[in-house]
Amino acid sequence: MAIQRDEDKLAIYRDPAVAARYDERWAGASGQRRESRMRAALERALASFGPAASVLDAPCGAGRLSAWLSERGVRYLGVDAAFPMLVEARRKCAAPLAAGDLARLPLRDGAVDVAVCIRLMHLVREVQLRHAFLRELARVARRGVVVDYLQAESLKVWYANARSAVGLRDHAPSAFTRDAIRSEFEAAGLEVLAFEALRRPNWLSDKVVVVARPRGARSS
Repeated sequence: MAIQRDEDKLAIYRDPAVAARYDERWAGASGQRRESRMRAALERALASFGPAASVLDAPCGAGRLSAWLSERGVRYLGVDAAFPMLVEARRKCAAPLAAGDLARLPLRDGAVDVAVCIRLMHLVREVQLRHAFLRELARVARRGVVVDYLQAESLKVWYANARSAVGLRDHAPSAFTRDAIRSEFEAAGLEVLAFEALRRPNWLSDKVVVVARPRGARSS
């Protein structure tokens, strides 16, 4: 089976039916536990920059984090390339939302204190596109960026790779070692400050939240 192109994969989220069902994956006890772990990791990541006045959430999707982030007492802006996702996000949050491509964000340089990018990079296999996304986040964020990745050092990813190797899965997951993640961030002009795993020990967590700042940015 051919691996789906990134542009086709991301276009799925422009389907209103997909957008309407998107947040169902965090329903139920298991989904709520995963969401709680993500929010805890984000709390730790955001604390690295001290009090922030403004936060960009890109892509904001169907508003998974919009209300939670906007209720932190910051100026919140959600950006997504899929208009149906923005329609769903509006149901959850009255804060500003905008349509925009993460490779060309409709924001000036240093427009926000912190840029958050959750649940995107594992969908993007093209290294040039990942670098373009990271460069844009670095451009618009004065103090730092927070991005989640699939990390290779996890039991779940190891199992998925093994299934792929014997033909039980059509492709291996788009997961990276921490050294590889650090290299991607450095190529985009970002300095990695910390990795926040969602679970302990580290090998139980397939996701890791990367905390970084634009090169030359001052510490909080």
